[in-house]
Amino acid sequence: MPPPAERPQARELPETMATPAPKPREKPAEAPSPASEPAASPMPDDEKRCRERLKALGAVFEEAAPISEPEGCAAAHPLTVSKLSAGVALEPQAVLTCAMAEASARFVRDHAAPLAKEEFDAPLATVEQASSYVCRARHGGTKLSEHAFANALDWSALTLADGTRIEVRAHDAEKEPRAFALISKLHKRACGPFATVLGPGSDADHADHFHFDLAKRRNPFCQ
Repeated sequence: MPPPAERPQARELPETMATPAPKPREKPAEAPSPASEPAASPMPDDEKRCRERLKALGAVFEEAAPISEPEGCAAAHPLTVSKLSAGVALEPQAVLTCAMAEASARFVRDHAAPLAKEEFDAPLATVEQASSYVCRARHGGTKLSEHAFANALDWSALTLADGTRIEVRAHDAEKEPRAFALISKLHKRACGPFATVLGPGSDADHADHFHFDLAKRRNPFCQ
């Protein structure tokens, strides 16, 4: 199927380096041609167990081609994920590591779905994503983004079973109290389930989406 359209990329963390950033080289989430496709390495046991847990969560996914790019972008055993639970679709489908897919599915089960029901009295039906795997550096620096390792997912909106659509942005607490409450609670509760959490209020680059990733950190970075 054609690759999902990528939205303008957002800066994840401030960079202190003065070196100008190279122009990002976008790599849409699609399978390489057979001639250039990297050979798949044997799947480790932890990857197999992750897939078992992901299936138990009700997620729907397929194996994706291994990612290995000259710039260093890589993921040995990525997945193409189309649903985060039996009742919650991920649109468009996203290329993610199994660990990131599992963290996202658990967050939907434990927080996003219950909060949507609590605030709007309707089941969560769809998480709209703005970016998953993209081979690029962070904006303002040369270090690769977590998107370059299929280790990040950007949420742009949530759609409920009754058709209500809640954009990820700063909502007016008086005029849009339910949307304000849902987005604010999701922002807070994501800290811990994910290692990096950026969203409305953190900076201008994240005014219209959540950035979640599983970067290796001593403590979560939430803003």
